[in-house]
Amino acid sequence: MGFLVFLLILLFVMGVMGAGITVLFRALRTAQIKAERRRRDALYAWTMASGWRMHEGDAATRWRPRLAHLRGFRMRRLAYGTIGVLPVTAADCRYETTTTNAEGQAQTTEVNLSVFVAALPGAWPEISVGNRRLGSRMVRALGGHSGVEIGHPGFDRRFRVETADPYAARTLLSPALVDAHLHGRAPNWSISGGELMVLETGRLTPERIPPGVERLRWLAAVLGVPS
Repeated sequence: MGFLVFLLILLFVMGVMGAGITVLFRALRTAQIKAERRRRDALYAWTMASGWRMHEGDAATRWRPRLAHLRGFRMRRLAYGTIGVLPVTAADCRYETTTTNAEGQAQTTEVNLSVFVAALPGAWPEISVGNRRLGSRMVRALGGHSGVEIGHPGFDRRFRVETADPYAARTLLSPALVDAHLHGRAPNWSISGGELMVLETGRLTPERIPPGVERLRWLAAVLGVPS
């Protein structure tokens, strides 16, 4: 009899705990939805005040395939307008990464990504410039192929340039741009299909758009686009 009472009490406690967990989960989900709505409304308000437009949800942009290598990549929303002569897009995106913990269990993490893109006038080569990772540095040290080098030892050691047009790389990477990269004033960037792209980790907010767009405008000017 005592065991039966204990079992009933245990089941009751488990039921209460289960209900509590369900309520907590629903509360957290509701809070997330409300926070996302606030982000949407804030971005919409900014676009209206700035003469830009906003698109909610994923979109089939020209530059989207450039990020197809990111697992689970999608856009939450994007804002678009012009800065000077440049049509510009700022997008709030996310993708997933998977790591393995000490017990060998796979853990999936969502990574937030802000994407800034400017459509450049005229014809442009396909090119990307980014920091060298350890593997790239080791390959270079061993004499293997590690991207196009422009002849500046400090820059070539720290940055990897990928392009099928080495001459264009050396032309675009002017002394001013090389110096900016070496002193941390230039972001990693790429051009494909005539579109200049800069990526930043984190959610896109109205506060991040002006400096992000300004980095695009500055970079386009250094690359030779008239403002």
